[in-house]
Amino acid sequence: MSITACNNSATSQLASGNRPTLANLSDTSNSSSPPTSGTQNPDNSQSQEQLAVQLIHDYYDAIARLDYKQAYLAWDGDGTASKQSFEEFQQSFANIVSIVEEVGKPGSLEGAAGSLYIEIPVTVTAVNSNGTPQRFRGSYKLRRVNNVPGSTPKQRRWHIYSANISLEQ
Repeated sequence: MSITACNNSATSQLASGNRPTLANLSDTSNSSSPPTSGTQNPDNSQSQEQLAVQLIHDYYDAIARLDYKQAYLAWDGDGTASKQSFEEFQQSFANIVSIVEEVGKPGSLEGAAGSLYIEIPVTVTAVNSNGTPQRFRGSYKLRRVNNVPGSTPKQRRWHIYSANISLEQ
């Protein structure tokens, strides 16, 4: 089983780089696009936290459904923030037969250079094809562009910006 993470402190079961473990949004809702979670209003911090958490749920739901394209698109830059090609991303989950996430209390919204960021802690339990359960802990940093002139609806949705997920020993 592989789960993407920013640090490489986990075993080889944890994918290298910044690989994702579930989530994100795009302009349209179809089998190759992540679901949208409604209009995002940057002035409502509680609403933004809820939308960010929903992205994590959507991400893992997509992985559980084997909809790796949707999960990949949850990453910023149409998947490039995962630091993997789509094929590498998909392969990182090839041996997983079930995956469940627990989302912790989101951090505070932070603003910088026209964007909002939020850190979301997660615990992920996955079972690989030989029946071995593995537990991962860490967090995702999500990003969205504020409602600035010229920004697109897609940019104003939450995306996974980075991950720091490690296998529990």
